[in-house]
Amino acid sequence: MRHLLQGRLLMAVAVTALVCAATAGAASLITSADVKNDSLKSEDIKNGTLQSEDVKDGSLRADDLKDGSIGKNKLTTSVLNAIPVRITGALPTNGFSGTTAVENTSDGVSFGPYDNGGTEGGSLCSDVLNGQPLSDVEHLAFEARYTADGDTGGVGVPYLRIFLENDTHDAIFSPNTQPPDPDSQEGPFHTWVATAGLWRYDDDAGDGSGPYGLNGAPFDTVKGDHGTEEISSICISTGFTAGTDLSALLRTWEVNATDYAFGL
Repeated sequence: MRHLLQGRLLMAVAVTALVCAATAGAASLITSADVKNDSLKSEDIKNGTLQSEDVKDGSLRADDLKDGSIGKNKLTTSVLNAIPVRITGALPTNGFSGTTAVENTSDGVSFGPYDNGGTEGGSLCSDVLNGQPLSDVEHLAFEARYTADGDTGGVGVPYLRIFLENDTHDAIFSPNTQPPDPDSQEGPFHTWVATAGLWRYDDDAGDGSGPYGLNGAPFDTVKGDHGTEEISSICISTGFTAGTDLSALLRTWEVNATDYAFGL
């Protein structure tokens, strides 16, 4: 009987010890409250252990990431498309070329100045869509400003043309002819979404000689009528319109899903 009681006593002591040990272990679990802010370092975290669900949405900022630590292969297509392609260096470069008095500067592409903006001018042209049909154009926009010695009434504003069929035809977007209130004030920067506006076809002079009259037609209409015609170049131009000492500065140009930013 004595040995039986001793055995039961030892068993009870062992169980009590296990319970106490388990309780002590649970009490010693580390929580975020036990960790001093900024005390954990990267070497304290095993590689691959943190998942996206461990990071609160919006909690990471740019200064939390080391420069160059995220490769392009880690970014989604939508994020990549939102990053402007920087066009640096003298023209021509990276598919862009300029004509008279058009050059890439530290502030963007500079046009002019043209002493007589009615008879002089220049263009920045791109070959990024060359050889494709007009129907492939989904989005065109550009950010620019212009000035002249005297008010041109908006006529001196930069304009965009798509040349077609080896430059035998062209479609033109003129900011100063857009209804109801043209956004063509001299001085400030403007962003013109050309594909959301009205276009003329084979009517650079804007005299209504083209198929869409003086006002032009929506871009989708132009594409529907001429969508199979092959693009030979796309150009943004200043001049051959009006104004003295006419000049312009182009900062960005969006072609479909790609945003190009200029400057040295």
